[in-house]
Amino acid sequence: MRISPVVDVEITKRLYTAFFACSCAFFLHDLQAQTELSAIDFGDDLSTWANDQECDDPRFTGEGMASTLVESDRLHDASDCRSLFMMGSITLIEQSAPSPDVGVDFGDNASIWSFDGQCDDPRFAGRGMSALLLDTDMFHDAQDCRDLFEQDSIRLLPGFAVVLSGRFERGSLRAGDDTGANGSYNDSYTFVADRGDSTIIDLRSGEFDTFLTVRAPNGEEFSNDDYESSFDRSLVSIPRTETGIYEVIVSSFAQGESGGYTLEISTDDRPLESLNQQISGVLIDEDSTFTDGEYYDNYKFEGRPGQSITLDLRSDEFDTYLILRQPNGEELANDDTEGSNSRIEVTLSEAGSYEVVVSSFAGGETGEYQLNIAEINAPGRGVAAEVATNNLRVGDSISGDLDSGDQLAENDEFRDSFYFNGNSGEAIVFDLIASDFDTVLSLQTPAGELLENDDFQGSTDQSQIQLTLQESGRYRILVSSYTSGETGDYQLSIRPAAAESVSSSAAFGSQVYGIFAGIADYPGIDNDLDLTDQDAIRARDALIQGAGMDPRNAYTLLNTDATNANFRSALNSINSSIGADDTLVIFYSGHGNRVPRAAGPDSSDPDGLDETIELYDGAMRDDDLAALLDGSNAGKILLVMDSCFSGGFSKDIISQPGRMGLFSSEEDVTSQVAFKFQAGGYLSVFFDEAIREGYADRDENGELTALELSQYLHGRYRADVKSAASTEYVRTWGPQAAYQHLVVDRGGVSPYSVLFNRN
Repeated sequence: MRISPVVDVEITKRLYTAFFACSCAFFLHDLQAQTELSAIDFGDDLSTWANDQECDDPRFTGEGMASTLVESDRLHDASDCRSLFMMGSITLIEQSAPSPDVGVDFGDNASIWSFDGQCDDPRFAGRGMSALLLDTDMFHDAQDCRDLFEQDSIRLLPGFAVVLSGRFERGSLRAGDDTGANGSYNDSYTFVADRGDSTIIDLRSGEFDTFLTVRAPNGEEFSNDDYESSFDRSLVSIPRTETGIYEVIVSSFAQGESGGYTLEISTDDRPLESLNQQISGVLIDEDSTFTDGEYYDNYKFEGRPGQSITLDLRSDEFDTYLILRQPNGEELANDDTEGSNSRIEVTLSEAGSYEVVVSSFAGGETGEYQLNIAEINAPGRGVAAEVATNNLRVGDSISGDLDSGDQLAENDEFRDSFYFNGNSGEAIVFDLIASDFDTVLSLQTPAGELLENDDFQGSTDQSQIQLTLQESGRYRILVSSYTSGETGDYQLSIRPAAAESVSSSAAFGSQVYGIFAGIADYPGIDNDLDLTDQDAIRARDALIQGAGMDPRNAYTLLNTDATNANFRSALNSINSSIGADDTLVIFYSGHGNRVPRAAGPDSSDPDGLDETIELYDGAMRDDDLAALLDGSNAGKILLVMDSCFSGGFSKDIISQPGRMGLFSSEEDVTSQVAFKFQAGGYLSVFFDEAIREGYADRDENGELTALELSQYLHGRYRADVKSAASTEYVRTWGPQAAYQHLVVDRGGVSPYSVLFNRN
């Protein structure tokens, strides 16, 4: 039977129409599903129950869900949930008021700029962002960025529109990964490099102690544990590679550690140019000037992480001052290394443009100079910082030596590193003895807190740290000298101590006494400061309201009252009442200075200079204040000084048991004005936060220990006291380009000794 052509065409049209409608429906359904899928951030597979064919993320619902859901699995079962969502077995729960940060992986707080109130993660944009953004801070400024994101001050860039210099990986170590010989979890990546390329492999995490290994095609391995003494970062720089496949192994230093990380691999096929330069220049009247009239010239070079360089500035015609400005905004500065010459030795930590500034220490000086830039690294070798090979145990006593080939500390002192695995509750004594140099002993805890001792019981030949360990894990021991360039033999020992000898308890019923001196209005009109008198009031009130100091025990000396005679009188009055269970606080905010010693250099002042606080009617030298405090009956003395060059008081005063010092800057560095906080200096602001607000009491037990106070202040300085060419300083003389660091010297005060009980 034949079907007529008309009927045939009609049936065909109907079939085509039905097929087209069905196809469109399927297409639209698939498009809608794909659109919904692309709008959902499924997160990662960090959940213990990842890849078990059930969705454990509590944001979803449906027959494909696990029977038990926990909040910690939110955003951490990506593969299971994605597959089940595409199959229609689960749906995303509608939320009437979703949290603004749902789906955003903020990462951790491993950035050096964490907790500064600005977002440094370049994945974001907005008014809350830092002016300087680096790829290496991606995923590493979590708290700042999360707070600003929730305040709508920043937004996540679409598609994370960030310009990266190379390959960037976001991963995590977790149970189920391959393990190394020491039981650490491992992730592996590969990259291809051609002969002559230079490569940087940069690993960062705020959740575990990083360890990085790079295996070359010929089997050679480059390993790095803690780059620049940071547990959060490991870096390997290979100046010239061979052609082939390189393997990168990401792991932790200790077994069983887990957490997220970022890995950046930057390969550059441009020829690696030598940084070596010899520059002859001259400061002249037509040069640019700093605020106080110091002429300066500047030079630039492109640097890479791992390159170690020496900058040497010499002149027979003016007192030199040398500054290195780094890509991340930090500055290093040096005044006098040998006579009137200046020198900086540093291992570069960031890729980018570095600026060298040549200047004079005093305004108006001119003349010829010679600047030498020398690269220290041997050519053709991978540059990797120390690997943990010097592991020590309780009972060990070793001999070592500081020499010119050692790692450099922050202020160019030579340094050796050792490691010690400790257990919470152990009472330990770390002892360093040397006759060839002025010893400094530092101990970094597993949490990153730094304990330090310079002169134990006044001896420049011995440094000692004794404490009861508060946590189990790896401790880093750092041996260095007080002054840069010192070398010689030393003896380092670790021995058990009786727990009672390092007790952290404070005596019941102890009282706090204090002298609070602040001067803003100096004689004449040229030396006045802003708000430094208010700093003294702020510090006094912090102790009254936050530490229960009796107001009758506080002696406040402001402006014209802050004379030498009144200071001595206040101290005499306190000495008539204070006892061995009590604490004496000396706070000063105002001008500081440096003056030549009449007797010349000695062991306490090898530079031949005394530091001073400039009271209303004249200077008080560090030696004078030391002599006054030697007559005190206080069990503990806390010296808090917010003035230029204040770190120089440490050597003369914090050498006796029971004394601790907090100083706003090193002995040859000026101090900044804290205009952003409406204060004369930063130290009073942070001291107030630590005590009156209780922010430094990390364990919230009502007791503020020496370690808690110093670590809080260190963190606040890192966050808020950034260097910039336009920064204003509280100072008396010298260039305004030094980079300010807080100086903490706990001397003979145990790190876990209780300074104050919270009110």
